Amino acid sequence: MSQFRILAVTAASFALAAPAYAALGGAPTYPVTASSTSAGAANQNSAAVARFAASGSAASASYTVSQTTLPSGTVVSEYIGAGNTVFALSWEGPTMPPLKTLLATYFPTYVQALTDAHATQGGGYGPAVVHQSALVVETGGHMGAFVGRAYLPQALPQGVSADDIK
Repeated sequence: MSQFRILAVTAASFALAAPAYAALGGAPTYPVTASSTSAGAANQNSAAVARFAASGSAASASYTVSQTTLPSGTVVSEYIGAGNTVFALSWEGPTMPPLKTLLATYFPTYVQALTDAHATQGGGYGPAVVHQSALVVETGGHMGAFVGRAYLPQALPQGVSADDIK
């Protein structure tokens, strides 16, 4: 076997073994497991649970949160709606997750919004924030401690607010 074929086979096997991530607006990447929490049961956001309990209807907020720890140690949470679609993501950890992969088809919109903001502000360092009618992305933190979230405002389930995306 030639060195080129060996290299091609090796590269293909690494590509197939590479971890996949959630794609905003798409199906969940990671299976919903026992460690996932349902908004109607025990959500990590106790204020949301209290609000749902007070309303008397947990069904109004039908979503599941599935968390996955990336090899870097960063935890990515997928907020999965009733239609099995990821309507929001959040992350926290020592490194930024691959936003190009996480935002998927929304990544070009995010980049353009940041480019426009930097042009208006004359450059910029610090948190990257995009608030548009179809996409919200907020990132921040510092070396070794990054946080952020991204969500589709029009896709938030009834009874769910942006404050519930943690």
